Amino acid sequence: MSRASCLFQLCQIPSTNLLLRSSKLPRGLYVIPGWKIYPTLYFCKSLQTTTYEVVNGSYVPTTQTKQEKETKALPILQSEREIEELAISLRMYLESFPKKKYLHPYERSLIELTLGDGNYEEVLGKVDALRKKVVSVGKEHASFCAKSLTKREAEERLSEGMKKIEEIFSQDAKVVDDLLHIAKTLRAMPVVDLETPTLCLVGAPNVGKSSLVRTLSTGKPEVCNYPFTTRGILMGHIVLNYQTFQVTDTPGLLKRCDEDRNNLEKLTLAVLSHLPTAILYVHDLTGECGSSPSEQFVIYKEIKERFGDHLWLDVVSKCDLFQNSPVVFITDNDDPGHVELARYRKLGPDGAIHVSVKTEEGLSELKVKVHELLTLQMDKISEKSNQENLVIS
Repeated sequence: MSRASCLFQLCQIPSTNLLLRSSKLPRGLYVIPGWKIYPTLYFCKSLQTTTYEVVNGSYVPTTQTKQEKETKALPILQSEREIEELAISLRMYLESFPKKKYLHPYERSLIELTLGDGNYEEVLGKVDALRKKVVSVGKEHASFCAKSLTKREAEERLSEGMKKIEEIFSQDAKVVDDLLHIAKTLRAMPVVDLETPTLCLVGAPNVGKSSLVRTLSTGKPEVCNYPFTTRGILMGHIVLNYQTFQVTDTPGLLKRCDEDRNNLEKLTLAVLSHLPTAILYVHDLTGECGSSPSEQFVIYKEIKERFGDHLWLDVVSKCDLFQNSPVVFITDNDDPGHVELARYRKLGPDGAIHVSVKTEEGLSELKVKVHELLTLQMDKISEKSNQENLVIS
């Protein structure tokens, strides 16, 4: 009987009747008592591929074993897993950024004016395109790995794919940096509660708005003697009689049309246009802020006309300088016969409160008036909310 026939017969004999498993033999080796052992011939089928080159027998199947397939598939699975995790991370990071169309109009304006018109969507689109490239290259090279005939070939193709993905990231590194910059900018933006009454300080640059915010609230804006100290919307809070209110410091407005305004000025107009704010308008009649009383008067009249439906309180700041020194009206060449302007130059608008942060003059009266104003603003917000609920119901 040939060796091949013997092995064939062994494979047909039930192991429970005729085969004995020896504890001294490797797992999978079967022997009949009295037979001479040929280890290279009597391995079970799960080991036949391993001994193929030794016995060179025609009975050994040429297909790969499960163990070999798993060994070769290991780098493929690792490749797919790594690429999938990378693509998922990019997708989840993108989804954490809000879509502009679902934002409040104020938040949309804040993003456009802070980041630049269209820049937000452009960067998100480029990062999504990067994600799609990674997925495409990953699937392509995973397919190459799956078609590889050897483990070494699969690893080489995997390495090529990972290098290509690294090249893609190197080429588009600026896009990822831009997205990180946007995330950092968004985190630094003030959070405004639309249900909480907000006091918005408005006026020309360097008239003392930031000093008043520091005095009235928890906000700590920068205070310097030059225009546009406030480079964004700064938020603080006032707690009066156990009630919390918001206070926002805005960039100063100059005497010019909207088309010529910079993004800082447009931020101020966005707050007034989209938020239910009470306005504390600050005037500086000393002539030292960089805008003459005549220029401030023109700006004031324009804003008062556009946003007259807001609750309003006028304040003349730096009154200690105004009373104790002669006033220099810089670039003040308007018609001296203008009665309203002449009165404005002396005292500011009718009913304005004169204050000084330095001497604390008028601050107590201002705080009382601000509390009254914000209480009215709260009633106004509640009334509007009730009307909206009635419409919905």
